[in-house]
Amino acid sequence: MARDLPFPQSNFRVVQRLMGLAAAGSLVLAFAAPATAADWPARPVSVVVPVAAGGAADALARAWAAYASKEIGGTVVVENKPGANGSIAAAFVAKQPADGYALLFGSTSNMSVNPFTYSQLAYNPTRDFDPVTKIAGTSQVLVANPVTGIRSVDDLVKKAKASPGHLNYGSAGIGNSTHLNVAFLAEHFKIEMSHVPYKGAAPAMMDLIGGQIDLTADALTGAVPQVKTGKAVPLVIFGADRVAQLPDVPTIAEVGVQGFPGDAWYGLMAPKGTPPEIVTRLTEATRKFWADPAVRKQMDEIYMTPPKELGAESVSQSMKTEAEVWGPIVKRLGIRND
Repeated sequence: MARDLPFPQSNFRVVQRLMGLAAAGSLVLAFAAPATAADWPARPVSVVVPVAAGGAADALARAWAAYASKEIGGTVVVENKPGANGSIAAAFVAKQPADGYALLFGSTSNMSVNPFTYSQLAYNPTRDFDPVTKIAGTSQVLVANPVTGIRSVDDLVKKAKASPGHLNYGSAGIGNSTHLNVAFLAEHFKIEMSHVPYKGAAPAMMDLIGGQIDLTADALTGAVPQVKTGKAVPLVIFGADRVAQLPDVPTIAEVGVQGFPGDAWYGLMAPKGTPPEIVTRLTEATRKFWADPAVRKQMDEIYMTPPKELGAESVSQSMKTEAEVWGPIVKRLGIRND
């Protein structure tokens, strides 16, 4: 759900070496007696991330993994398994033992939206996972090509109603939050726009700049640089609060749209039955992660914000709220990913 952003100084060589060591020892570990929660971690912990390396979400995961390694007294490595709106990574982790050595980097997409956009999903978010904690939140912004003359949501609504179906908007893919957020806005104002799905937010933004599409929603990492150079016009923030980088841009609630479920989030999910002692230690590591000034600065650079609450309940509540909002919308609009 976040656009790719290079992560400065990622220690890829160390990660690769550690993953190689883990693989080399896998045969021995396979025949060893299962470790208890008290022994954890006795070997590297893998965080499976549903996006490709190099993006903002990946940068967040790697920063958290590096910090958590120090806090839990072991090694946490990132394993990228992109594809299918996060469902490939989720299905993989759902089948792993509940011993704390395989964790999922969960998100709004793979935990709250996919159950409604896929008729056959290889995992069940509530049946197969225990929520651990949120790690971070982020907002998206709807932007317009300057040539359209659209400078506000009011302009957008007037233009769309004057020529139903004439305006179009790009997204990072069918069922992606960049798709659903704009569909949510359009449904509220009863306007018709054509949806143009892309394979990622980056190509959608490039086509917006090039004039092939009129609008697109993107994470702050992808949108802010284009706004600052005048290549895109910000219309509304898809989030609970205004953002420091675009202080004059109203939130979706401020333009009169109620019921939006809030910021997109990233968090940890563990296979069902993971020992609560391990869950507690991971949550505490996340608490300390955000208390570190150096981490805060690093997260500011990729437009990530700390969760308002930590712990399993924060994840469960967001999943419940999002399902109540996105489920009916997906059904009404007939949004399918298969």
